[in-house]
Amino acid sequence: MTNSIFTRRDMIKVAAGVGAISASFATTGRIAPAASHTATPAAGMVTVHKLGAVTLHSYTAPEASAMVNTHIVETARELHVIDAQFIQDYAVEARAYADSLGKPIKQLYLSHAHPDHILGASQFADVPFVTTDAVLTDVEASSAMYAGRKEQFGDTTALYLPSGGLATGAGMWDGVAVEISEIKDAEAANTLTFHFPDAGLIVAQDLLYASAHAFPLGNTPNWIAALEGIRDTEGVKIIGAGHGLPASSGAVDDAISYLNFQNDVISNSADAEAAIAAIREAYPGYGAAGLLNFVNYRFQ
Repeated sequence: MTNSIFTRRDMIKVAAGVGAISASFATTGRIAPAASHTATPAAGMVTVHKLGAVTLHSYTAPEASAMVNTHIVETARELHVIDAQFIQDYAVEARAYADSLGKPIKQLYLSHAHPDHILGASQFADVPFVTTDAVLTDVEASSAMYAGRKEQFGDTTALYLPSGGLATGAGMWDGVAVEISEIKDAEAANTLTFHFPDAGLIVAQDLLYASAHAFPLGNTPNWIAALEGIRDTEGVKIIGAGHGLPASSGAVDDAISYLNFQNDVISNSADAEAAIAAIREAYPGYGAAGLLNFVNYRFQ
């Protein structure tokens, strides 16, 4: 297994080279205003893991977008992209990086219906976008929420939604074995995971928050059970997280401990402010701190 990290400077070079950002961004670090996306400073990071016949390229957005991930699974002849970011500028960078790999994107997959994984899909509107029927039902029930989030961030792009029909179970991506599973009622109502047994890779998305604060509104017992299943899967070397950098299986135990602590603190705090303060104090180095704002919903 080999891995490398593309820094902010590398991302600038890639995005400028394929025309995804302006020359002014390459010198000033800020994206020039454009009709297709907001003018948020871009600062994504790409981590690369070579795992036999599969290479995992993980685009991690900065703290401003809760360190959300778009994972690009590269095989010999094509790319498979899992999730599409939240803020358009980061989706632009993720797409620019994918295009820089020089292989066609076979499909874009949606792991679950939360907006931070779907709103950037407009940057992949030329690519087939798929998910399971259960996740699609969640998407269809979330249209008003998506519209609200787009308005909140000044996002004027057209919403690009997936089609259903993606089958779970064993399959092949360009000759590489993949097992797609659908986890019920954990971090989200339905969450897809992608296991590549020969590569020792699981893309777990929001079942795993790696050194990042977890969304506090999931079903904690079911979520922990799902994580235990991932931890106990034989031969896993790398897990693609939904938020935070890809990690080894040891990160699963950390995530389980965090979820237990988070749930206990919220359940025993007088109010959201006290709960958030306690979680921050216990995990001072964790990213995606903005997700702790959702603790407020536990006290309504």
